[in-house]
Amino acid sequence: MTNAGQPPSIEERLSRLETLFANVGEAVLAQSANINAQSNTIDVLVANIQQLTENVAAVNQRVDALTTNVAEVTNRVDILATQAELDRAQAAQDRQQAAIDRQEFRNEIQRIWEYLLRQGGNGNTPI
Repeated sequence: MTNAGQPPSIEERLSRLETLFANVGEAVLAQSANINAQSNTIDVLVANIQQLTENVAAVNQRVDALTTNVAEVTNRVDILATQAELDRAQAAQDRQQAAIDRQEFRNEIQRIWEYLLRQGGNGNTPI
């Protein structure tokens, strides 16, 4: 301790400096531990971000594959729709031709019937 008005002795000054350095050292150690904990937290966050990035990339690949599949399905549906339209048109033509064929067949049967009637029904000349 100092007398009133006298500067502190070198030992007192060194003691105070030692105490200050010890306090600073403890603060540095505490900050260092805090920095290490934050660094570990950052490492975990970086690992999580990397995993999320990989997950997003995988999802993007799946979306791309699904988009490709949808495009292929859409293309196949368009082809089937076109084929169905062609089939409907062909079926309409076939029905029309069948109606024509039936009418021609009926006309031919009518001609044969009339011929047979003129012949007397049994190939003899009518009476």
